[in-house]
Amino acid sequence: MRRIKPATVSDGHTITMSIEHLRQARILLRKAGAVKAVAAVNKAMRSADGAARHVQHRIRRTTP
Repeated sequence: MRRIKPATVSDGHTITMSIEHLRQARILLRKAGAVKAVAAVNKAMRSADGAARHVQHRIRRTTP
């Protein structure tokens, strides 16, 4: 099996914080009526959710 880059709990926390910031940005953009920007943030949130799943997998695989 291919070797994966180890991940730390700090990596997971960083991604969680970025998702929370994206949620706040989406709320503010909705209030401003920026429809296209809200769509872009939604796409970024889906990507960040995938990154969070990936990091959790790396943590599980590399933590003894």
